[in-house]
Amino acid sequence: MTNNTTVPKWIIIYLWITALITLGASLAGYFKPDALLGTWEALPAAGALSLAGPLGLFVSRNMATAVVTVFALIRNNVAMIKIVLLLRIVSDGLDLVNNLIAGNMPVAIMGGVMCLIEIFAFLKIKA
Repeated sequence: MTNNTTVPKWIIIYLWITALITLGASLAGYFKPDALLGTWEALPAAGALSLAGPLGLFVSRNMATAVVTVFALIRNNVAMIKIVLLLRIVSDGLDLVNNLIAGNMPVAIMGGVMCLIEIFAFLKIKA
């Protein structure tokens, strides 16, 4: 790791878990969107499962986040891990806000909890 700084093990574990879940959700959204989003209220809307629409945005954002996270973890680079946490803070924070506005409380709560964990993790790493 850089600068003789170590990343607490719980942060590494958290990032591996979130990377794998994110990668799995991306692949499921790409190959089997109806299984992943079967209860989504917007599913009947025209183009909801099109990769040119909301599904494509979901898949591309999550796939990019997963790839960058795995790259940072494999490189074992503290600065890169902090950047990944910053990316996740913004992403999950916006998930919180967007889903609060949309009235989707379960996803808003999940985004909020993840955002808080990531803020705490970001502040724990002194790099």
